[in-house]
Order: sequence, then structure tokens, then C-alpha cells
Amino acid sequence: MIRIAWRSLTAHKLRTILTTLAILLGVAMISGTYVLTDQIDRGFKQIFTDAYKGTDVTVTRQASFSGGEMVSSTEGLPESIVGQVRAVDGVAEAVGYISGMGAVSVNGKVVQTMGAPTLFFGGPPSDLSSTSYVQGSYPTRAGEVGVVQKLATDEKLSVGSPIGLITDAGLQQGRVSGVFTFGAESSLGGSLLLNTTLADAQKWFGMEGRVSEVDVKAVAGTSAGTLAARIRAALPKDAEVKTGEQAAADQTKALSDSIGAFLTPALLSFGGIAVLVGAFIIFNAFSMTVAQRRREFAMLRALGASRRQVLWSLTGEALVMGVLASALGLLAGVGVAWLVNAGFKAAGMDIPRSGLVVEPRTIVVALVVGVLVTLFSAVIPAVRATRVPPMAALQEGAQLPPSRFARVTPYAAAVIAVLGALLIAAGMYGPGGTTTRLGTIATGAVLVFVAVAITGKYFVKPLAGWLGWPLQKLSPVSGRLARDNSRRNPGRTAATASALMIGLGVVVFVAVFAQGLKSSFIDSFDATVRGDYIVSAKNYMNLPNSALPDVAAAPSVVAAAGVDAQQLQAGKARSLIAVYGVDPRVFLGVWHFDWLKGDDAVLGGLGADGVAVEEQTASSLGVKVGDTLPVTTVEGKKARLQVRGIYRDPMMLNGLTVSAAGYLALFPKPALFMIIAKAAPGSDLAATQRGIESALSNAPTAEVKTSAEYKDTMVGMVNQLLNLLYGLLAMSVIISLFGIVNTLVLAVFERTREIGLTRALGMSRRQVRATVRYESVITSIIGALMGIVVGILFAWVVTTKFAGQGISFSIPGVQLVVFLIVAMIVGVIAAILPARRAARIDILEAIHYE
Repeated sequence: MIRIAWRSLTAHKLRTILTTLAILLGVAMISGTYVLTDQIDRGFKQIFTDAYKGTDVTVTRQASFSGGEMVSSTEGLPESIVGQVRAVDGVAEAVGYISGMGAVSVNGKVVQTMGAPTLFFGGPPSDLSSTSYVQGSYPTRAGEVGVVQKLATDEKLSVGSPIGLITDAGLQQGRVSGVFTFGAESSLGGSLLLNTTLADAQKWFGMEGRVSEVDVKAVAGTSAGTLAARIRAALPKDAEVKTGEQAAADQTKALSDSIGAFLTPALLSFGGIAVLVGAFIIFNAFSMTVAQRRREFAMLRALGASRRQVLWSLTGEALVMGVLASALGLLAGVGVAWLVNAGFKAAGMDIPRSGLVVEPRTIVVALVVGVLVTLFSAVIPAVRATRVPPMAALQEGAQLPPSRFARVTPYAAAVIAVLGALLIAAGMYGPGGTTTRLGTIATGAVLVFVAVAITGKYFVKPLAGWLGWPLQKLSPVSGRLARDNSRRNPGRTAATASALMIGLGVVVFVAVFAQGLKSSFIDSFDATVRGDYIVSAKNYMNLPNSALPDVAAAPSVVAAAGVDAQQLQAGKARSLIAVYGVDPRVFLGVWHFDWLKGDDAVLGGLGADGVAVEEQTASSLGVKVGDTLPVTTVEGKKARLQVRGIYRDPMMLNGLTVSAAGYLALFPKPALFMIIAKAAPGSDLAATQRGIESALSNAPTAEVKTSAEYKDTMVGMVNQLLNLLYGLLAMSVIISLFGIVNTLVLAVFERTREIGLTRALGMSRRQVRATVRYESVITSIIGALMGIVVGILFAWVVTTKFAGQGISFSIPGVQLVVFLIVAMIVGVIAAILPARRAARIDILEAIHYE
């Protein structure tokens, strides 16, 4: 039986290759995800290990929490703490420095980093520095800066080159004192790094008399752990003391986790979708194979083979395919990792990574996923093969007997669909962390897809007849044959179409959800923003503190309100919430609040201890007007804010809003991220915009947009994300193409005698090719329609959940038409090879073919 299984695989090479490819691509995405993230993790580990090689102990400000997008420890430690550390027994050297985020300009143009930060490190030259200078030297005079090698190479900078430095204090002019590497790297994940003097950094980042970190070297004979314990005992509790090794590990984990937080789930999700599509293809391929080999199996049974031997023979074929797909998918995963990294480089994000890393976990996951999915997909057809009666070997055209469960199939599908719907509801409305809930929703979605695929055969037959009618009118012979072939075995057509349904269903869900998000953002923006211009900063940094008065003083500007933003922990659950600081006197002139509890007078009466809470935030925190809300800043400062009002604004100020006085009572310094400005009635909007841009000459990172331009920019960002998602989801569509090819090839093989007879009766090769092509198009359109319906349904369910957060249900009709056309093109492409094979069948051999 092993020999028979092997001969079956080698005798049908095309079927074996196409079926293996179906699962190989999914395994490649999953293994590639692990290879890439392991490479990134090891790359950062090497960088920080080198960077902290000479540092035995580090001292920083104790942070109450981490992980927020707008969180930064801005207060630091008193500069006097450096002397306290030096006085500890066992300290050979202690150096304090400042770290801050800004930007640089060369020849008057801001250097773009595609989202990666530009980091400044200010301190005295020291052997503890993580930088190694390859040109020039460390800056020692005011205005001098050392630049990382990547920046120097890209912008053609050398010692003495002028450079613009954009920090919290605005634009400063400096000169390059030297070029360095960080650890052994020329950059840090696309970030730009600069060294400055301590005095310059303190002035530019509002840190006079303070430091961000103290690095310590131990005297010979004193271990890092011992010295860390001594320093910890000598310093106040708000100082966090770590060994250099621990600091390197924490830095590595923080950066790897921040990248992996979006990269790993995204790639694994798309890999999972690809594997699911492959499972449908394998199931369909084995089902057709079993049906076509019924006489072979019956003959084996007649010659003495047991049902178990037939089962193990087919299972062996699936096992070989699974192992082959897993092994090749693991190798292809290395290519996937390379392609994703190349995409990062093309986007300007050159993330450090080590050489090839294939952990045992990656190998195990690839093998388990590939083999188990293949075996599980083949087990039902294999069991059916064991039920072929031996007498079937003597009968022409004998059919496989129906399964004992055939009568309960509709009820089973209904149960699976209900279970899937319950899991989706539990994931959206139930308790648990985000990862757990997303996993529950994904499991429910898979069950719904399976239920639709099972019931597909009940509506595929009339649907194929309806779709085939225009083709029959277009080509009476080929169109009718294609229509009849699609309806001949509705279960097979449904299974083939279901593979395309999954991929396209997810694409449609993303498109519909994104359309609702864009529509909701535009509606929310139009309802809340009363200003004519939005000023924000490039490179995701804050605006300099001088930007607000500069905008307010620009010609024709009658109101300019700034919005400061940070994040803090709020409520008993210590949820991470955004908090916005505004000046009530001017903010209500450029912003409209949709008050649910309270009115505009609430904002003016917030004072230093009041807060207005967005509706969804109030619901998640469980607070109402009059309640006291406990909050904690990243630096450990605690406060109790009284809820004075509740408003609805889920797309813009979706968190807590406090007055400027309340914001400064919580945070040590401003963090201005947006300015809304209003022009005088009747003024020239274009001229006023140019005036604002001129007023902001000291803030080159500031971007001035009209309200319409700002909306277009935000919608454009969503569209960019959509294009990325569509590119990744294209993998599932490509895999479904293999499924259609596989089905058509097996169908041509099955209908060899039929094709020969039609050719003998006068059918041309061109008509044969058209028949296969039309059949493929019908199947593809059925899959597309199923995917569109399921995708819209999922999007409607999810947007219903998020309706309170401002996301509406909106169908992008043009995109759905495009998806349908793409499905038709996929059908035409998939039919090329099977159509050629069908047209090349020898008539005489086909007529006597069994």
C-alpha cells in the first residue's frame, strides 16, 4: 500500500504539485514571520549588548508604566544624582546624559525618517558611550553635534558640515563634529542618532539641572550586581537601578516587542488565512481524487486490501504532501522574511537584524501546521474511499455511496454557523485581553466560513445556472457545456469557490470596515472642528513650544488653540488613556463639543482638578458626572480628578480633556502635538496659510494644512494601510487560484472520454478551451459573490459593535465591483493550463479511455 501511495503521487505530478503549493504558501508566511522576528530580536540584542558593553550599572527615572504611544518620561532625575552615584563605594566612573526626540534639517529640508524617531543624546565624552567615532570626534563645544553614520552617508555630511537641529526649543543651527556608529551598526532601525553637549541638550529639551540617565562603571573586582545593590540603597525610590546586562535586555525587549506587536499578529493572521484556503483546496483535491479512483480502490479491495489499508494509503499520500509542503514552506519562509525586510528598507525603515535564524520552535510550528492541516483536510475523503464496495470494480460508472451523515449535513452546518456566531459575539462583547478576544473572533469566523462552504452546494446549482445563462447566449455550445459542468457536481463547485470566498471575504471585510472608518472620521471632523487650519509636526514628534504664539500672531489669524497630549493610567483598572490639555478660553472658538452631560461652561470651569470625559472612555472606566477619577502619570505622580462633564467625540479627542492648568499640574512640561487656527471672516485662506507657514520658520517640522487637506491626509493614511493589507491578502487569492487550476485539471482528467466524444462530434479545440474557461469564470464569480456577502456580513456585525465609537457601516460599491472583476480575471488565468490540456486530448485515445 505504501508503494501504491507513492506511485499515485508520482504518477500525478501536477496534482501533487498544485495541492502541495496550496499549503506551502501558508506555511511559508507563518515560518517567515518567526524567522524575521527572531532575526530582529537577535539583531537588537547584539546592538544593545555592544552598546552597554562598558556599562556595569544604569540609573534612570522610575516609570510607573510603559508601552503607550504618547508616553515619555520627560522629567528625568536631578543632575546632582550623578555626584551621589559617584560617591558610592565601588564606582569608578559615573556619567549623566540627556535623551530627547527631535528632528534635523540639511540645506533647509527636514530629513524624513518614515516614522522612525530622531534621537538626541547629550553628555560629556566618556568611555561608557555607546558610540564609536569613525570620523572627527565627540562634540565638546556649544552647537557641535556628532551624527550617526547612516545620516552622514545619506545626506553627504562630514566634519564641519552645517546642520539644522529641531528640538523643543525650535530650530538651532549647528555643525558636525564627527560621525559615529551605534554599537556595531550604522543606524538603529531607521532612527537618526545625534550626540550633543550636555548643556545644549538640557537647554534644547527643557531639562536644565536634570539628566535622563546615569551610566556607571565599576572598579575592578566589584561585580555589576553588587554595585547595583549599593547604588539602589543610596538613591531615592524614584530612581530605577539596573545592571548594564539587564538594561540591554530590557531595551532589546522593548524595541522587539514594539515591532512585533503589529508585525507578528499581522503576518501570522495572513498566514493563517492562507493555510485555511489551502485546507479547502486539499479537501477538494482529495475528494475528486477519491471519486476518480473509485474503481482502483474497489479493485484493491477485491484483491484483498482491507479498509484500513486503503485508508492508510490515502493518509500516506496526505502525509507525504504535508511533510513536503512544510519542508519547502520552511525554506520559502526565509524568502518571505527577506521580502518583508526588503519592504521595510524600501520604506526607509532599515530595521537591524542578524543573519539567518531558524529556531527549533519555527521548525516545529511549520511541520505541525503543514502536516496536521493536510491530514485533517484529507481524512474525510480518505474515509469515503474505504467505503467503496469491491463489486464497484466490475461496474462502469459506479458512484461512491453517500455518507451516512449526508442527511444531517444541513443541520450540522446550522450548528457550526450558530457556534461560530456565538464565538464572534463572545470575542466582541465578552471579557478577556485583546489577543484572546481576537483569537475567539477568528475561530468563530473560521466556523462561519466552514458552514457557508458546507451549505454552498445547495445554492451553487441555481446560482451557476443563472451566471451561466449569459455565457450560453454568448457561446451556445461552450457556454451551455460550462454551465452544465458547473451544476453537475455542486459540492465540488462549492468547495472550489469556497477557497476564493475566504480570501475575498476578508478583503471585502477590510474594505467595508475601512470605508466606514473613513466616512466616520470625515463626519466627526466636520462636526467638531471649527477652525480653518490644522498645524501638526512631521515625523510624529511634538511641535516646539514657540509654535502656538507664532501661529496666533500670524496675519489674519483670529484664534489659535493648542492641544497638548500625553497618556496616563486612569481608574481602578489602571487603563492607559490619552489625556488632552486645552486652554478653554480659546479652544471653544475652534472646536465644538457634543455634550451628553454638561455644556460649554463645563470646559471653562475645569480648573486644575476637573476633567471632561469622552463617552466611550467614561463607559470603559465606569465613571459618571460627579465621580472622582484616580490617575497616575508615567513618572508616578498621582492625582484625583473630578468628572465635570461627558461628551461624544470618538474619532478626535477620544479620552480625557483637561484645562491647560490641569495638564501642567499633571505633567512637568508641555507636549504640543496639534494647533487649530481660525482665519478672520472674508480673509484669503491661501494667503493666510502662507502667513502661518512663514510665522513657523523656526519650526521646520510643522505642517500647515487646511481642514480639507488634513482630512485628505488622514484618509490617505488609511488608504496606504489598505493597500498593504490588500497586498498581504493577495496571497490567499493566489492560493485559491491554484485550487481552481487543480479542480479544473482533475475535472478534465475525469471527463477525458466526454471531451473525446464531443471532439469526435465536431467540437473544435477553441470551443473546448472556451468551455473550460467559462466553467472557471462561473466558479470564480460564485466564490466572489459568496465572499462579498460574507465579508459585508462580518463588517456589519463588527461595525455594530463599534457604532458607539463613531464607526459607521458604509459599503464601497466601486471597490466591490473591482473585486468582482478581479475574480473574473482570476478565473480566466486559472483556466489557461487546464484549457490547453483539454484541447490537446487525443480524440481516439479519449474515446476508449476508462
